[in-house]
This record gives sequence, structure tokens and C-alpha cells, in this order.
Amino acid sequence: MKEIFRIIKEYFILLLGTGLFTYGLFSFKGNGYISGSPFDFGLNPGEGMPLYYYYDEIGLFLLTIGAILIVIGLLKIKSEKDKN
Repeated sequence: MKEIFRIIKEYFILLLGTGLFTYGLFSFKGNGYISGSPFDFGLNPGEGMPLYYYYDEIGLFLLTIGAILIVIGLLKIKSEKDKN
């Protein structure tokens, strides 16, 4: 039973890291909208296509923590496979 919980914990760390990394990856923001341009596809006046995208501090933090947890999870799983 203890072995099962250890395996679940290893895969949960990997799953959590993947989730945080993916959420951080897609949490970019747009700023500097072009208004009144030919690229205005039926949007409200004053809205348009973003000039640039950026990641805020929370998105970068989630990307970093997610990547660290993915590496830890993969190293734990690899070390267990090497023991067997």
C-alpha cells in the first residue's frame, strides 16, 4: 500500500507541473490595441487587434514552477525505474 501511494505522489507531481506549465504558457496578455483599422473584424469600436503580447509576473512564475516540478517528477520516475 505504501508503494502505491509513492507512485501516485510521483505521477501527481508530474501532472501538477504539467498543469501549471500549460496554464502559465497560455496566460499571456495583449496590449496596445489597433482601432479603426482594416483588421477590425466586427469588434466593438475602440477594440481591435493587439499590437503585442506579454507574460505578467504570475504567468512567468507558473511557467517556472511548472518546469521545475516536471523535471523533479521525471527524475523521480527515472530513478525508480533504474532501481528495478
